[in-house]
Amino acid sequence: MSANLKYDTESLWRKDRDHFIHPWTDFSTFKEEGSMVMSNSEGAYVIDSDGNRYIDGIGGLWCVNIGYANEEMAEAIAEQIRQIPYFSPFGHQTTPPAAELAAKLARLTPGSLDHVFFGTGGSMSNDTAIRIIHYYFNRLGKTSKKKIISRTDGYHGSTYLAMSMTGVEFDHQGFDLAPDLVHHIPAPNPYRRPDGMSVEVFCDEKVADLENKILELGPENVACFIAEPIMGAGGVIVPPPGYHRRTREVCDRYEVIYISDEVVTGFGRLGQFFASEAVFDFVPDIITSAKGISSGYVPLSATILSKEIYDVISVPQA
Repeated sequence: MSANLKYDTESLWRKDRDHFIHPWTDFSTFKEEGSMVMSNSEGAYVIDSDGNRYIDGIGGLWCVNIGYANEEMAEAIAEQIRQIPYFSPFGHQTTPPAAELAAKLARLTPGSLDHVFFGTGGSMSNDTAIRIIHYYFNRLGKTSKKKIISRTDGYHGSTYLAMSMTGVEFDHQGFDLAPDLVHHIPAPNPYRRPDGMSVEVFCDEKVADLENKILELGPENVACFIAEPIMGAGGVIVPPPGYHRRTREVCDRYEVIYISDEVVTGFGRLGQFFASEAVFDFVPDIITSAKGISSGYVPLSATILSKEIYDVISVPQA
């Protein structure tokens, strides 16, 4: 829309209150206060329907990595829409952008992560990872490996399974999620390191939490461990040095798949396309990503699998 278009803020508030269900709504104030109406944007700024200008420091929901109203992106999207806006990838069908992007992601990701399943958001990316992992172990004949280990204060999405993996306690209140499937261990939060405990001993303790949980549940029952390189919604928690590399070693020891949730940290947030290896010195089995992959301009996610996983799930069924 034109930057000069005038909006009736009161009318928009009324329509929003009457019809739009927002994620994470505070119903104690929403019906009286309504919503801020953001109607325009430029670079790092968003502009409300009354013309007030704000710096969006977080970049949407950690997603607008290239800034708002990027002309190059707008032109690229418009040109693609003129060519072919959508075609189903089901079966043996593809489009040039899908094939090119899958190949580029395979080049950018570490280790043998070279196969990509596209979706529409971070929640779907994490749900897809679990679905593939369960299928992977079923194909190996290890059908009891189903349980998922996540961390308190971790955030992995808002769909049923992704929210079950999320460890933010408030998000679980009032919902019957999946307590038998998903199990949480304490986050490596440096602010909860006891006085007098060294960083090294604290890291030892947090790594042991994962191994102890695997042993408690039984390695034959544990499918995967999911972790954000830096925990976002849980408080921007940076783990102690070596934490991810060592938890990866624990997963290898018990044949547990390591999912690195890079929905927030991917595509430049930590100075690299992906943070797992480049920043934290470990290579996961699966990287999940979204947000910055399109800077939030179109719904897009990518679940990126190792060759080892793909080689198992791609064998034709008898």
